[in-house]
Amino acid sequence: MMAEWYVKDLSKITWVSVQTLHHYDRIDLLKPSVCLSNGYRIYSEKDLLRLQQIIALKFFGFELSQIKALLAGSAGAIEHFSVQAKLLEQKAMTRLDALKQMLRL
Repeated sequence: MMAEWYVKDLSKITWVSVQTLHHYDRIDLLKPSVCLSNGYRIYSEKDLLRLQQIIALKFFGFELSQIKALLAGSAGAIEHFSVQAKLLEQKAMTRLDALKQMLRL
């Protein structure tokens, strides 16, 4: 049996606010697996995995519109974000080098 969470429970285990989860639902970034007639949202393990991807991509500086395109799997988006990921990696390495230099002083 797969685990399921109400929006409040998913919010607690992921540290993502209920309001943010509702926003992701409104913009079709993260739709709950089940929406009950009383408006309650139920999220599955698959939804949790997608949310974890969203959290990781946000951490790396991607905007929600970019995340949506990337997770949709469009070929152009994947290629574009691959280039952007390389640029982010270069920027991180530059910052790391600068930090190392500061620590040597």
